Amino acid sequence: MKPIILTTLVIATLVQPALSSTETYANYAPKIAFGLDAPHLHLLTNHLPIFVTLSGLFAMAVGLWSKNQGIRQVALTLMFLGIAGGILTFWFGQQAYNPVRGLADEIGQDWLDLHMERAEQVVWVFWTAGAGVAAAWVLAWKQHRLAIPAAMVAGMLGLITLGLSGWISDAGGKIRHDELRGLSSPQKTDVEREPHSH
Repeated sequence: MKPIILTTLVIATLVQPALSSTETYANYAPKIAFGLDAPHLHLLTNHLPIFVTLSGLFAMAVGLWSKNQGIRQVALTLMFLGIAGGILTFWFGQQAYNPVRGLADEIGQDWLDLHMERAEQVVWVFWTAGAGVAAAWVLAWKQHRLAIPAAMVAGMLGLITLGLSGWISDAGGKIRHDELRGLSSPQKTDVEREPHSH
């Protein structure tokens, strides 16, 4: 009888924090679309600004090298989708901040703060790049004389957002994956960061 009671107490001790964490998570992570909440949607979209933009850059290189307008337009479309995906990922990330912070350990919370801080610092670059790529797409569609220079500028903008996406995701990957942290720790500012109010 004593082993059964002891086992029950041990299980209750282990399960209770998980249950309360799940309840807290459910309260702060309402469903947004397709029955998914913001953290899940953030995880689904956070590869768009990397892999879709990268695909667009490869296509742009082929289009410029082959002087093929059709390939350049496909490249611009891919880059626009990747950059727009970055903006969408940023929005989902803002909605996901509180529930994820409740699940992360102390070091993970520091990485989360840094992840959000980096995204907030550079999201304007994504808006600017999206507008630039869209303008280049219109010039390519109209076969304007500036279409090729605009495509080259769009490629540079896409490359910049790709680099920024990697920089932001470097901190994001370490929130819940301590095996990725190694010996590194989030860079603190002079003033201790206050938790975001998102």
